Amino acid sequence: MTQRDTFISNLFEKAKQDKDIIMISVDMGAPTLDIWRETLPDQFIAAGISEQNAINVAAGLSSQGKKVYVYFMASWVGRCWEQIRYSCAMGNNPITILGNGVALGYAPAGPAHEPTEDIAYMRSINHIEIHSPANNNIVKALVDLTLDKPKLRYLRLERKFASEVEDLYPNMSSSHLNSGLSLVKGGITELKNDKKKVAILTNGYMLGRGYKVWEKLLSSNSCEASLYDIWKLKPLNSNLLKQNLKGYDHIVTIEEQSLDGGFGSIISEFICDNQLSFKLLRLGLPEKFIFENGNRDHLIDTHGLSVEEIYNKIENFVK
Repeated sequence: MTQRDTFISNLFEKAKQDKDIIMISVDMGAPTLDIWRETLPDQFIAAGISEQNAINVAAGLSSQGKKVYVYFMASWVGRCWEQIRYSCAMGNNPITILGNGVALGYAPAGPAHEPTEDIAYMRSINHIEIHSPANNNIVKALVDLTLDKPKLRYLRLERKFASEVEDLYPNMSSSHLNSGLSLVKGGITELKNDKKKVAILTNGYMLGRGYKVWEKLLSSNSCEASLYDIWKLKPLNSNLLKQNLKGYDHIVTIEEQSLDGGFGSIISEFICDNQLSFKLLRLGLPEKFIFENGNRDHLIDTHGLSVEEIYNKIENFVK
């Protein structure tokens, strides 16, 4: 099941017991949304292709105590940035924004449907919380978090996730979810020799590639590497991340985003703000609109983020 359908179907079960839960959709249709509309018509609003209006309606309902969720393709979240800032953040009206198909998730639909800058412009909004889950176990936990602790949130949902990370976090707890990050492979207790120590930080769909890169680095025995999943992008859990990164000398960020203002920028700011002395390598998509045709993996591979290219760049980085 996709992250979208996992989130909506789990929320739907909660909504059957709570009439204050409202779903607003600008999508033309999806099975989980269709079931919601047919079963709970008084808790479902079809806003049409009108993202700005959907956000304003959501803010109004939130101001009256409703628990509001807005669903649309992630490519259109930038269209209603102003309404999110004014009506939700400035107006202190907590809603949850479900952005489906982040980065190149809708390939080969073209750059209009492929938001490779959404981290940059969404994190510029005051008080917003941003999550980028790698699998459905995190998504399920996010349903409870959004209900138990209402806040303005943007959830970056993947249309599919990598098989390598599908079974991670089978017992995701609220405390683990709130920590915002997790060690996936490696760990400082295993870094016992004089080789260069590398921490690979990534999230979402790219965690699967990070996993494969980590395996290649392990096989090459050229450096000691660990892989971290940083699913909570804002606010970053700086204290916990500092604790986890003790003993490393090289940090690598991998993202399916433009490097300007993206995940690598978040980590760069974290290093500067805390006056840390890591060497940092940021890997991401080039600053361009990708008009080339191809599926998601093909476009990632041909724009500098194939497993082999990432591996080679890390090898050169730690020499």
